[in-house]
Amino acid sequence: MKQLHADAWDVCIVGVGGLGGIMAKQLASAGLKVVGFERGPAPKHEDYAPRDSIRFLIRPEQLEWVRDEPTTTRNKTGDKSRLQYRTSPLNVLGGALLHWTGQSSRYMPADFKLFSNEIESGNAERAGADLTGYDIVDWPLSYDDLETYYERFEWEFGISGEAGANPFAGPRKRGFPLPPLRHSARMKLFLEACNKLGYHPYDTAAGILSRSYRPPEPFDSRIPERPACVYCGHCNFYGCHVHAKAATLYTTIPVALETGNFDLRTRSKVFRINTDGDERVKGVSYFDAEGQGRELHARVVILSAFVFEHVRLLLLSKTGRGRFAKGLANSSGYVGRNIMAHGDVRAMGAFDGYIINGCIGPGSAAMRIDDFNGNNFDHSGLGFIRGGTIGTSGDGTPIARFDVLPPDVRSWGKEFKEFYTRHYTRTMDLNMQPETLPHKDNRVDLDPHHRDRWGVPLPRVTFDFHQNERRLQKFMAGVGEKIMRATGASKVWTEEKGRPNRWAGGTRMGSDPKNSVVNEFCQAHDTPNLFIVGSSVFPTMAGYPPTATVAALTYRTAEYILAQRHWFD
Repeated sequence: MKQLHADAWDVCIVGVGGLGGIMAKQLASAGLKVVGFERGPAPKHEDYAPRDSIRFLIRPEQLEWVRDEPTTTRNKTGDKSRLQYRTSPLNVLGGALLHWTGQSSRYMPADFKLFSNEIESGNAERAGADLTGYDIVDWPLSYDDLETYYERFEWEFGISGEAGANPFAGPRKRGFPLPPLRHSARMKLFLEACNKLGYHPYDTAAGILSRSYRPPEPFDSRIPERPACVYCGHCNFYGCHVHAKAATLYTTIPVALETGNFDLRTRSKVFRINTDGDERVKGVSYFDAEGQGRELHARVVILSAFVFEHVRLLLLSKTGRGRFAKGLANSSGYVGRNIMAHGDVRAMGAFDGYIINGCIGPGSAAMRIDDFNGNNFDHSGLGFIRGGTIGTSGDGTPIARFDVLPPDVRSWGKEFKEFYTRHYTRTMDLNMQPETLPHKDNRVDLDPHHRDRWGVPLPRVTFDFHQNERRLQKFMAGVGEKIMRATGASKVWTEEKGRPNRWAGGTRMGSDPKNSVVNEFCQAHDTPNLFIVGSSVFPTMAGYPPTATVAALTYRTAEYILAQRHWFD
């Protein structure tokens, strides 16, 4: 390998979170000289170990990891956008894996072929679905292309689960490295209700260690051993104080640093990707920890931040004219288009004679059914296609239960206090995660009026649920209500309007450069030394969270980059 100048590197990684941490380990371990930019700080254990519900859940704008990087949001073009502070993205070394719940499901094989399976097959017509305005395509790869990389993620990060428990899951060559987590009271009720109704409940694979673990050979045994879950109940939105939760902060990032080939730069914000005037990127411009603008050269640039930030950087990197006049990697015009999110709805129940005690036990343990996920059920005449997973898991802390409130009980005053005092330990909720189809009206662009603390335009999110989602969400709420009634709850109520969660899209993957941004290896069509990893490359969603799939894609992309040795000689 040639000796590089001090400000020139083989690879520049923008965003050292869950995926940037994987990429850094894989590339630096192979001998490449890698620099990683993380716009947030490197947290100490005392920064994330306290389970502070106010900072992490109710007022995230107080967190340094959130307050400097809001987005703006509106429902449709023409609406006035409003500032919104989100914990996804989480602007801190290690990213959102610090506080994810741990749901670690592989996508089902059919999830990669929506156009073929839903439209060409005639399923959408039989369902009577109105798909006006949607832009549905197949992925340019399949489940089989990702299976070995799913396996690597599960065994390097320590995923707890039971192979074969879910009859709808894709085939796998190897089981999980760890058994499922222990069951909670709500899981017991859900299991009994689903069995009574003839459904197929199973323990959800979780990125939480059910016992102490260190990856064995042939996986990366340099990753240090971590202890098992202590079942504190503080998982979603919180950092794990014993490191039982799978996070790159204490798994892959330390390994990358130990190679001596990885230079980590925290509190450093990349604001532009620079090009050589032809078809290649040559590095990035960034603000260092002191706020000074600097440049860095690299042979390969990898974006591994978040949906909104990927779009923002590509649009900020446009040139005055030429092929990048509309934004970097945007000759197709698809940068920022077709963003998606789950439309979470809930079914809730209150019990008179059964104590749930959701505040204790395995907060990240979950039990789910996929009987209504994807195309696993008959959609004839339903008016929509696709579905979502249904299940129950943690979030039993007091402040997280404030909104588990029947619609006939006011959310303040004596009536509220009496209900909450009686039922805090006697309520449970089911979470339905209906997917959203890619729609032409849902997009991210640059806000013309709002800027961040560095003077850079904020990403503006224009998003709403459309006809297919609204019908699907109502249907899923009905299924959840049916299950909740089968638990024996004395009072049952539901939400029918989805709340957007778990974002995807904006830099779509595809084989045709005319209607996509990257190819199956997450390589930009327009600029062969630019890669984008993360859920922003998803052409369509599934009913599961994207974590396992984006991790698998990252391992696969790293392998592809390492195969291009001529780039680095």
